[in-house]
Amino acid sequence: MSLEALVGRNFGPFSTRITRERVADFVDVTGDDPERWRAAAPPGYAATLLFVVAPVFIASPEVADTARVLVHSDQRFVWHRPLTIDSAVVVEGMVSRVRSRAGVSLVGFDVEVASDGESLVSSSSTFLMGSEPAGEPGPDRGEPPVGAGSVRGGADGATRGASRLDLVRYAAASGDFNPIHFDHDAARAAGLDGIVVHGLLMAAWLAQAAGTGTRTDPLAEMKLRFRAALAPGETASIEVVRGDAADGTAPVTLALRRGDTDLVTATAVVREDDPS
Repeated sequence: MSLEALVGRNFGPFSTRITRERVADFVDVTGDDPERWRAAAPPGYAATLLFVVAPVFIASPEVADTARVLVHSDQRFVWHRPLTIDSAVVVEGMVSRVRSRAGVSLVGFDVEVASDGESLVSSSSTFLMGSEPAGEPGPDRGEPPVGAGSVRGGADGATRGASRLDLVRYAAASGDFNPIHFDHDAARAAGLDGIVVHGLLMAAWLAQAAGTGTRTDPLAEMKLRFRAALAPGETASIEVVRGDAADGTAPVTLALRRGDTDLVTATAVVREDDPS
């Protein structure tokens, strides 16, 4: 069966719960504020809900052989309600589009998360998938010591980095166990120079930078493009440009950069704090 034949195929629904323990683990490993996220999960936690269903799709017999190499290229989240702790949620995914060329497939995968029949989060992912890497890896850069490189804000509040240990902990907190994030040989086999930081961990950093304030639902929407890889032990800086607020929301443009290189670029719609 071709991947194109999967368009419209549903995966799930799967039931899960937003537990206090899982949220605490996610907040800790992403460097967020534990005092703020006692009643609800931060917006970036939507990644863990995506990975309730995405691994089932990737491991399905029709997909597995063509997903030996997988790159997350684009992501969009829309948050409809707060991700309240201890909520029981239902997660369902669907293949929305497939375009294949020269052994590489661009696959759209949409996910809906609901609680008590009401939508919490809608997401749309774009994956580049193939049975072989697009090219040969560069020089083997090796890996830093397991705990080296963890930076959660830095002196300027905008510097971030992750250690190899952070990446293992993020995989456990989020469910994103793609081996390119913790297995050097797997990363090399995928055409990379070595282990790379999860794209959605970097997305969580940007969501934190966008969603300052006190609301438990600070973001209405976020669109991200993953442009280049960050290695464990490297640092990157967050740049934020806020637009003028209107009707209770404001546009925000963000970038995560390593030197002059854009690693992730994003736009977001932020809900303003209530004036009271």
